[in-house]
Amino acid sequence: MEKKRVGVQIEGRNYVVITTEAEEYVESVAQDVIAAIRRASQTGRNLDTRDCAMLAALDFCDDRNKAQKRNLELIDKADLIIRKSADLSRQCKEYKDKLAEAINENTALTRRVKALEEQLRGLIRENEALQKQNDGKNPGQEKQFEKTVKEKKTEKMMGYVPMRQYSLFDDKDQSKKS
Repeated sequence: MEKKRVGVQIEGRNYVVITTEAEEYVESVAQDVIAAIRRASQTGRNLDTRDCAMLAALDFCDDRNKAQKRNLELIDKADLIIRKSADLSRQCKEYKDKLAEAINENTALTRRVKALEEQLRGLIRENEALQKQNDGKNPGQEKQFEKTVKEKKTEKMMGYVPMRQYSLFDDKDQSKKS
């Protein structure tokens, strides 16, 4: 950028400022300085223009220092926000990965449930067919089977261990048959 000379008048004195800023900007800064000098002169003390200019300069420096301190605080807060945002992004990615795993597992379980339901339907059909075959045959045999199943369950619950007794005098062929 090209430097240029901008002339301003403050409290009756002319000043030339060498700057790269626009002329309108320099003039608005000069108006701020004039306003600060006038505020300092209205304090009720008998101050000359130079004293008022010095007080205005002190106010401007104070404002600048406070603004710089505030900027540093904002930078620190922004850094903290950026770090937290990065942590949240990482956690979000982890949750997305876990969600994808859960969806895949759910899909696999849904397929498994459908396969088991189909298998159950086949077993129900097979059971119905067997019941139709068995309907007219031997009702006593079914009762005997149920009785045997109940006895086996009772023996199992009581800790029954089946034992066989053999005789030394029995024929080997007979012991194999029993």
